[in-house]
Amino acid sequence: MERALRCEIVNFSFARPPSPPECDSDWGHAYGLAARGPSEVLCAGDLVVNQRLPVLAYGATWRGAGVACTSGQAGLRCSNAEGRGMELSRARLNRF
Repeated sequence: MERALRCEIVNFSFARPPSPPECDSDWGHAYGLAARGPSEVLCAGDLVVNQRLPVLAYGATWRGAGVACTSGQAGLRCSNAEGRGMELSRARLNRF
């Protein structure tokens, strides 16, 4: 899948999704979403978090490459034109 968005979460308390046998790196902290199709859990060995990049303020929306994300106190919700995506917070992951 060619991802339009890679989203990482550093601190979380939800249970990580089961790791597939082919992933020998870290699992459960990185997610991808493209303009079409479902969100994916990424097999990612390193975080690419950059503290110098802007943070999406509560109530703000980011749009790019067929994906839109809105930040709120309850977490981040990202979806594509097909209505597929994810809701991500420290306490919860919901992929739809």
